[in-house]
Amino acid sequence: MLTPHPLRLARFERACWWLDQGFQLLPLKPCSKHLQPGFGPHQACIADPVCARQWFLNTNANLGVVLGGCAGLAVADWDHLPDYQKWRATTGAAVHTLAERTARGFHLFFVGHGLTSAAGNGCEFKASGVCMVTPSTHPSGAVYRVVNDAPIAALDALEARSLFPFLSQPPSPELPAYPTAVPITPQHTGLVARIKATRSILAELHAADVDLHPAGHDTLVGLCPFHDDHSPSLWVYPHTGLWGCNRPDCPAHGIHDVINFRARWRGISNRAAIRQLADELF
Repeated sequence: MLTPHPLRLARFERACWWLDQGFQLLPLKPCSKHLQPGFGPHQACIADPVCARQWFLNTNANLGVVLGGCAGLAVADWDHLPDYQKWRATTGAAVHTLAERTARGFHLFFVGHGLTSAAGNGCEFKASGVCMVTPSTHPSGAVYRVVNDAPIAALDALEARSLFPFLSQPPSPELPAYPTAVPITPQHTGLVARIKATRSILAELHAADVDLHPAGHDTLVGLCPFHDDHSPSLWVYPHTGLWGCNRPDCPAHGIHDVINFRARWRGISNRAAIRQLADELF
């Protein structure tokens, strides 16, 4: 019998750990944060070790965990070490929970109900969607790793606002017919984070004449502008600013943000989209 590749074995074992905690999983494309076709928080999920074995022991799929839902999983995500260190030295000094080192920063996991998604102070707090987790491989080649193998801390809405004050800020009044992607906060560091905080995905879709309709909790759907769509396959999570297309052969299949939409809609690179948005917003 062939011995599984160490990274595949580690992903399968970690997948079983997440399942034992009561969370659902999603297979992601190798070295990517994009979902495998047919899977998603509102589509098919992995809920048993047999399916986990198929994906994580027998393929190079990255490992994703479903946020929100009945389980109430949430993640605080920092992309810049100084922002994380500042939080750790102040409001986060006493926090003890599962922590991962990502390609550029840190993930800290919490569980609770009534939690919402927002961003501020260099941190994105995500209470819905998908999170790529250890030991997945980032597109850069870096492998996520656990740095604090502690139980996932429980967190209620009041405690969350105490640890992450930006969660209590009101949403932007832009496009009042829909909730905005994230509240606008002046404390954002990093140009990309500032763009995501200032330009909601709904504003970008509205400018592209994409009509959206409610399709369940915290989800909007519409006709995808990137293929000949007759049945709504474009999905949007307004509170996280994420969007994608459910059709596997669509060039917009996967998980994207407002910058990716601007780039694809205007036929330019992500770097050019960042420059455009920065010139318009700041």
